[in-house]
Amino acid sequence: MPSPFSRTLRSLEADGYRRWGAGLIPALLLLIVWGVWFTAARVTVYETSDRAWLAVEREAHAVAAPVAGRLASLRVALGQEVRQGEVLAVLEGEEQRARLEEERARFTGVERQAVALRRQMATGERELSERRGAARAAVEETRSKLREAEAAARLADQEAERQARLLASGLIPPAEAERARSAAEQRREAVASLRQTLGRLAFEEKGAASGKRGDLDELARELALLAGEADGAAAAIRRLERDLELRSLRAPVAGRIGQIAPLRVGSVVAAGEPVALVVPQGEIKALAEFQPAAALGRIAPGQPARVVLQSFPAAQYGELPAIVGGLGSEPRDGRIRVELTLRPRPGSRLPLQHGLPGTVEVEVEKVSPAVLVLRTVGKVFERPVPAEPAAASGPP
Repeated sequence: MPSPFSRTLRSLEADGYRRWGAGLIPALLLLIVWGVWFTAARVTVYETSDRAWLAVEREAHAVAAPVAGRLASLRVALGQEVRQGEVLAVLEGEEQRARLEEERARFTGVERQAVALRRQMATGERELSERRGAARAAVEETRSKLREAEAAARLADQEAERQARLLASGLIPPAEAERARSAAEQRREAVASLRQTLGRLAFEEKGAASGKRGDLDELARELALLAGEADGAAAAIRRLERDLELRSLRAPVAGRIGQIAPLRVGSVVAAGEPVALVVPQGEIKALAEFQPAAALGRIAPGQPARVVLQSFPAAQYGELPAIVGGLGSEPRDGRIRVELTLRPRPGSRLPLQHGLPGTVEVEVEKVSPAVLVLRTVGKVFERPVPAEPAAASGPP
């Protein structure tokens, strides 16, 4: 009959095998589940950039001083809404205003002198026209009298010749022939006198017209000089007005004041120095700068992303969902710029303001944990290839 002790040992050994098998099966199941997860699960991979900020769709416009001067007034405050063309700051221009008043006074005086000269020239033209009319009337009257005198002289000559023939025939006494000859002589003298008068009138007409025309030409020269002086004054006025206009710094677009230079009234502003920054109205987007190796070939339009603002913790305020809208093809300052379209959730407390800095995470791919481990191992075992020593130059 076997010993009870041996049966007890066999029982203990059987119980040990059963407990070991019961522990091994869950471990194997856990290992299988972990292996499936390790090879089949998908982990989201992000490319991150801490050089990100919010910006309006249109570029902000800097309001800079086009000319140097002393600041006379500053009429803006941070966050103030401004209209296009609204005066934001004014530079001192008292000297320009004084010169502008002088040039305007000079221009007004020159214009008055020009008006007086034009009136004088108009009066001279009328007098010249009247003199010419009167002279022409006198000449025409004298010519008419001359024609009548010439006709009478021809008749007198014919009568004198007829009387001379009758005297030769002895039909009339000598006295009658003498009277006819004397009358013809008087007619010829009258014609000669009228011709002299006609010549004198024509000469006087030309002389009077020439003198008056000389006076008018002198007035025209003076008027031309005044016109040149007026043009110079007008050009100076336009230049000074333009200079004063440049001293009024206006908003180039409608929008909100996003930045103001640390200037006070009385400060000297250099030409080109920015005074304020106007952020135009428009949709807010996110801009981020990535390393070329992280962006090129990995980030593409349409990829989901998220934006975390630095001043607003994600645990308290949440994050801003976004979609990649586009990215640059060429590096700028060693970075690739990426634009993202924001998709804020309803009820989000995050402010969408131009210039807020933050961090952007772009979802670039989803891979298994096994792939991530292999990539990490590959990076660990990567070693830089040592450069071959340069061959020595010169003769051995």
